[in-house]
Amino acid sequence: MKKNKILIVILFFQFLLIGSVQAKCDLESFRFGISHKALISQLKLDDYFIESEQIGSDPKPDISREVVIAPGEKVCKNEKIFKDFPVEFLLLDDKLVEIRINRLSESPIIIKWAESIYGKKQNKPNSFYSEKPIAHWFWENSNALIIYSIESYENEVFELMIIQSLKHQKYFDKLSEKI
Repeated sequence: MKKNKILIVILFFQFLLIGSVQAKCDLESFRFGISHKALISQLKLDDYFIESEQIGSDPKPDISREVVIAPGEKVCKNEKIFKDFPVEFLLLDDKLVEIRINRLSESPIIIKWAESIYGKKQNKPNSFYSEKPIAHWFWENSNALIIYSIESYENEVFELMIIQSLKHQKYFDKLSEKI
């Protein structure tokens, strides 16, 4: 009987630990390369903002560019830091190639979340630690380039994080040629 209680307690704690690990919102769960339709389906959005643009010559444009803007709390339901700010998804030629988040707050928040997902960035610029931080850096994982920027505005900081696909560089090259 005592062994059963111990086993139940152990299983209970395992479920708690597994649940807390899964609660982290990894934006790369939105697989790079998926289509607009697949993205909207995965986000389960009824209402969202989309900005579309055809770049290049008419009647057949060279590249299409779409930005889907979704509420952060819909994108990452389990993360409090995503409440009240948007997440932007960039699609080029109907392929997801970039995810962008930005936030104005009293102190750096996005970097703490990003490092918990993508790994801690060593050797941050000294200016990051100043009273009025202004810093920019990037790092890579196997799938993406992660770009982070922070700038001070009055008593707040503006953070920008871009997660860009490493496997879809040809779309960025094509876009840069046409702009």
